Amino acid sequence: MNQDVFSGQWKQMRGTLKSWWGRLTDDDFDRVGGQKDKLIGVVQERYGQTRQQAEQEVERRLSEYGQMGATAGESASKLKAKVDEFGATVSHKASDATSAVTSGVQTARSYFHDRDLDDVSGDIAGLVRRYPIQACLIGIGLGYLLARSTLGLGERSRID
Repeated sequence: MNQDVFSGQWKQMRGTLKSWWGRLTDDDFDRVGGQKDKLIGVVQERYGQTRQQAEQEVERRLSEYGQMGATAGESASKLKAKVDEFGATVSHKASDATSAVTSGVQTARSYFHDRDLDDVSGDIAGLVRRYPIQACLIGIGLGYLLARSTLGLGERSRID
């Protein structure tokens, strides 16, 4: 990582550098101020290393940081592609669902428009005879919901 890139990314790198070199203080990082040579000197001082050891350590870590950035960039682009794909799928499914609901509403509208109450009650009686268990379950569910809504209104009036 060259000096210009190092200086430009200094603020972003500080957190990672703190995790690598825990002995360095905020004052040390302020003193370094994005200069690689000063970082090498501070690492050398705090860890009791030779200049060459500190330089190798800093270069290794900065190279690792650069690879992490490249990997993160690749991961971010893959994630963006997946999100875009997911968004397109959701949009398509929502469009299909909207079309299905619209079609269902139109069908129900035409059904009720074309029939009178006797025809509708006869169709409901036919469905109950054809599907008695499902009709009982629907009736129980509707009764439960009606009872809850009735009790809910009574409780609210007592509170008010």
